[in-house]
Amino acid sequence: MNNDKIEALLERIAVALERLVEQASQRETAANVLQSRPNVEESALDARRPDPAPLPSSILKPFLNSRGIQIKVLPADDAADQVIDSLSLYLGERYEVLSGLLAKIKRAMQSGMLITESLKDRSQQEVSSVCQFCTRLHEVAFLEQYQYFRSPTYLIKAKTTTLPKAQRFFSGQWLERFVLQKIKAVHAQIRSEVSGELGFEYLINPQITLPNGDDFELDILASIGSSIYWIEAKSGDYQQHAAKYSKFARLLGLDPDHSFMVLTDVPDNRCGTLSSLFSMTVCNLQTFEEKLLAVARSDTAQQSAATDDLSPAAEH
Repeated sequence: MNNDKIEALLERIAVALERLVEQASQRETAANVLQSRPNVEESALDARRPDPAPLPSSILKPFLNSRGIQIKVLPADDAADQVIDSLSLYLGERYEVLSGLLAKIKRAMQSGMLITESLKDRSQQEVSSVCQFCTRLHEVAFLEQYQYFRSPTYLIKAKTTTLPKAQRFFSGQWLERFVLQKIKAVHAQIRSEVSGELGFEYLINPQITLPNGDDFELDILASIGSSIYWIEAKSGDYQQHAAKYSKFARLLGLDPDHSFMVLTDVPDNRCGTLSSLFSMTVCNLQTFEEKLLAVARSDTAQQSAATDDLSPAAEH
């Protein structure tokens, strides 16, 4: 191909490209005009739409403020909360079966070490619970490796992870999320038993500033109706917190019925003694929901009775 033909070909290509650019520009301009032109039907729909319902007013923040307590930081919602909640509920409801494995994971996770767990003398149901829990942990990368060797060894081998989300979960987040789900279950149960609405609000792990300027972190503060409940959850070393929690309960102005401490490894017969020591209702994973439900039911009944007494019909 000679130079003249090459030049003619290049010229045709350049003209074609210019036309394509011009056509694209025209289409973009037309689209912008259509987007900027109001849609009559949509405008009419917007005019008919009612204003959004106002959000329910908070009672927890004013409650804290009235006692000279300021909320410093509230943890943001996490996209993984639903997965964490599911794992937490599974672990909390099977804690007696899974506690040995949990202890090994907590000891090994700082360095991502391997662990083993023998299931040789466990029942079939216990084996199933442990294996299912490990499978779920492995699926979300809370265990890097997991393998179960069946008969005759009946042995689990797993590799822990240093993933921060996993370390937070095993270090105590699971317990707080488990307790929160039990609080939600109590609210749902009472709401099904009463007529009308029953408000519910909670704060989990808020960092607060006390009246004297000290920083403090709550586990959970929740309200059911107009009653407020403070819950701390501990998996160990609870003894060192006795004086601090008793003092904080007085600052909140909450009696022992509305101040809870949930402990993982304390038998029922010791909870009564610890309740006197802490000036709180001390319970374990198995008894917390039942005790909170009893108090919340009583509170709701009293609130309902007080409302009935103040109603116009009651005055005649």
